Amino acid sequence: MLLSRSKPQSASELMTILNSAQDNMGKGGRRVANFFIANLGETALLSSSEVATRCGVNASSVVRFVQTLGFSGYREFQSVLQQHLSKSMVEARHSGAGGISLPEISKPLRLYLLVDSGRSFNEAAEAAAKNFSAQNPSIEIETESHVSYAVEPEDFARRITSAAERSDGIILVAREHPAINDAVRAATGHGLPVISLTTDLPLSGRSAYVGSDQYVSGATAAWLCGRMLPHGTVGKVLFVCSVPFRCQQDREQGFRHVLRSEFSTLAIDERVSSNESIEVIYEAVRRYIAKSGPPAAIYNVSGANLGVGRALEAEGLTHSTVFIGHELNTNSRSLLERGIMDVTIGHDFDREVALSVECIRMALQGVQPINRITQSQVFTRFNCAIF
Repeated sequence: MLLSRSKPQSASELMTILNSAQDNMGKGGRRVANFFIANLGETALLSSSEVATRCGVNASSVVRFVQTLGFSGYREFQSVLQQHLSKSMVEARHSGAGGISLPEISKPLRLYLLVDSGRSFNEAAEAAAKNFSAQNPSIEIETESHVSYAVEPEDFARRITSAAERSDGIILVAREHPAINDAVRAATGHGLPVISLTTDLPLSGRSAYVGSDQYVSGATAAWLCGRMLPHGTVGKVLFVCSVPFRCQQDREQGFRHVLRSEFSTLAIDERVSSNESIEVIYEAVRRYIAKSGPPAAIYNVSGANLGVGRALEAEGLTHSTVFIGHELNTNSRSLLERGIMDVTIGHDFDREVALSVECIRMALQGVQPINRITQSQVFTRFNCAIF
């Protein structure tokens, strides 16, 4: 399948196509596309085999990919990048400045991934950053993660300030809090790009947001929940949240809207907090069931899915209560495969890290990055395996 109607004639045309066509690519194709996006200048000097090694695919896959862009082969594709590289060097020589692409090869870009979330989310974010750095040696991503219940917002804000002092840009997952917003605002005020990943911080002055439309994710969860229950079921939905992340608030709004408009016999009965802790949510769900009886469904917008699953097992409700949550990771995959969890709504962490890096590079070049909204992914026990 051709991703472009006509062969790109310039690097800018190529970048536009690579960015806009990613939803039509397979996972391997997105990996190659993200490598090209993040390493445009370096790719001009690499063979198809070297690109393949960086991306963890076969060299033939790289060649087939550039052919879907309209090129006859890798050499023709690379010639467009080499023209871009030569032009950048000439412009730099005339201006007396350093070149754009060559310094990216000799001097790594130092980025910082700083995450405040649940343990399994943190591990997935760090793994995506590690994968990206392994495929892109010109970019170093240092990672630091904290479980939400173990770090105070003021302390996390100080860590943002510290990261800003020793990096070229920050990729940030954080709750909404005045101290955190102030720290982000101070960093961007000094010209440091800060990208909100997965959960937005719209009042902080961050450079851009990268992630799913969380309102839509919540609406999708509500529609699936209503359709999975017998038609006309009258019942309660237990809502699980944690600390004030914007993504959780948006998910709840989307969920409530669809539940009211499409499934009026279902209602959110109560909100309980997981505090991103398996033990806390396990006890909270069991207390709710003891007090109010089994819910028709549980919707968890936070982490600690394992705690919900264990509570359902302990109460013997794994086959009668619909359980929907977020983030595909080791714990949620196990719950899906065992039939305890019905649906997990996830996202492509690898792609989102690559898009975050792209936004930082744009900002460092004086171009205001735009928000990058990615597609949510729906997983059941039939499609959650890693191949």
